[in-house]
Amino acid sequence: QSPEIPPSTSSCAGIASRKRGNPSSESEDTELYSASDYESSEDGFEPVLYRKAKGRIMNASSASSTATLRTAPQRWTHSVLFVPQTTTANLRFLNRQALSLYLENIVPNEIKDIRINTRKNILAIDVRNPSALNTLQHVSELGNIKVRSIIPANGDTVNGVIYDMHTEIANEDLPVLIKPVSEKNVIVHAGRLGNSRCVRITLKDDCLPSYVKVGHFRHQVRPFIPKPMQCFKCQKIGHVKGVCRNSAVCP
Repeated sequence: QSPEIPPSTSSCAGIASRKRGNPSSESEDTELYSASDYESSEDGFEPVLYRKAKGRIMNASSASSTATLRTAPQRWTHSVLFVPQTTTANLRFLNRQALSLYLENIVPNEIKDIRINTRKNILAIDVRNPSALNTLQHVSELGNIKVRSIIPANGDTVNGVIYDMHTEIANEDLPVLIKPVSEKNVIVHAGRLGNSRCVRITLKDDCLPSYVKVGHFRHQVRPFIPKPMQCFKCQKIGHVKGVCRNSAVCP
C-alpha cells in the first residue's frame, strides 16, 4: 500500500504546477499611471495613481498587497506651461539657478514651484496668485531657448472632435462660430487639427455633449483620442525628438 501524500504537500505541488504552467505569471509586474499633459515622474512631477502587481498569486498578509495605491497629490491651480518653439531645443539643459533668479525678478514672491518634464520637454511654473500668470505668459525666451506659453484650463475638462469644418474658416474664428447647446457646456478652446476638416474642442465639463452648433448647423461631437507620443529621431514611443539621446534610425 502506497503511503498517502500529506495535504499540505499536495496543495503546494498544485500551486507550483500552476505557476510553472503559466510562464507569464512572474512577468506581470506592471505600473499604471494616470497623469495630466504636463505631469511626469521627474523633478517633482508625481503620478496620480500607482499600482504594481506582484503576480496572480499574492500573499494576503504581505505589506505589498495592502499598500498598492497612493493618493493623488493636490494640483496647484495657477500654472503656466512653456514649450520650445523648435523641436531641437531641450529645456533640460537650462541653467536652473539663473532661470530661478530671472523669473523671480519678473514676478517677485509669486513662484511656488518650477518643474521640468524631461520626457515631454515642457516646463511648468506654479504661482500663488492668478495675476502672475498674465505677466509670465508674455515670456518668449528662457535662457537662450525661444518658447511659447500655454495656460491650461483649471478644473475638469474634456476633449472632443467635430468634423466637416470647412478649411476656409480661419482658426481664430472657430471659438466664435462653435457654440454649445447647453449653458453648462463651456468651450474653453477650439483649434483645427493641422490642415484637416477636423476641429478639436475643449469643454469645461466632465462629459462630452452629443453635438454642438456651428452657426445653425449641428455637428456631432466624438471623443478625442490623442496619438501616442513618438520621437521622430529614433521612432520610439514615450518621448519627443528634442530630448532624444538615441541614434537616428533614418539619418
